[in-house]
Amino acid sequence: MLSAVNDLDQRLAELYSTKVTVNLEAKSTLSPNEFWSSMELIAINNKAVMNFKAKRTA
Repeated sequence: MLSAVNDLDQRLAELYSTKVTVNLEAKSTLSPNEFWSSMELIAINNKAVMNFKAKRTA
């Protein structure tokens, strides 16, 4: 299962590595860098939860 998670992480990293702009509303105070930083935190949290569940069921 962990190899599947790592494969998914690799594919997501490849997709997001080329991402340079973000569609934010014109009135948004959130910068693209702040947006991607928050997305990175969400991804790290999701990976930790998946790893915890994988270890718990093993």
